[in-house]
Amino acid sequence: MTAYIPDKETAQASFLAPVVTWVDRAIEAASAVVAIAALVAMFISLMAEVVVRYLTNQGMGWPTEMPNILFPWLVMGGVVLAAQRGQHIAVTAIQGVIGRVGNRVLLIAHQILIAGTFFYLAWVGLDVIEITGSEIYPVTGLSAKWAYLAMIVGFVGLGLTALTTLVHLLHAVDPLSVRAHRIEEDV
Repeated sequence: MTAYIPDKETAQASFLAPVVTWVDRAIEAASAVVAIAALVAMFISLMAEVVVRYLTNQGMGWPTEMPNILFPWLVMGGVVLAAQRGQHIAVTAIQGVIGRVGNRVLLIAHQILIAGTFFYLAWVGLDVIEITGSEIYPVTGLSAKWAYLAMIVGFVGLGLTALTTLVHLLHAVDPLSVRAHRIEEDV
């Protein structure tokens, strides 16, 4: 995992550092587990459907519903994981001009906007789940709210990531180093 780990000066500056680092690692681990589990489950169910259809000329039915239920979990797990690792596309044209203090202000405002937006979307998503709760997949009998729940969980993960990033930004010596993707860590 490549969670942001503050340097010694930054870690000493914040009593929240251990908690924030633990939350970051928990979110990153949970996101990876969700994405991998969804991908594996979809693959296994669809492969089982292919094998059964090949051997019996009849399908099992339920594997065709699995992508509808699990794909949103795969996507949201990947989105949160990318946010944790700082691997989303960023426009950095202005950051070279505004200096360290300007970057800190810009990035803090950005994280506040992100946190507010995604926590709001999670709140609104609760209404969506109530609406979609009546949609039932015919073969599995599962409610469509399980697929929509992935969005709410993902939005909360993105909101929490914005809050932990905000804490890192308040204490980092270089605000551009927070969640900066480092190529050498991937090797």
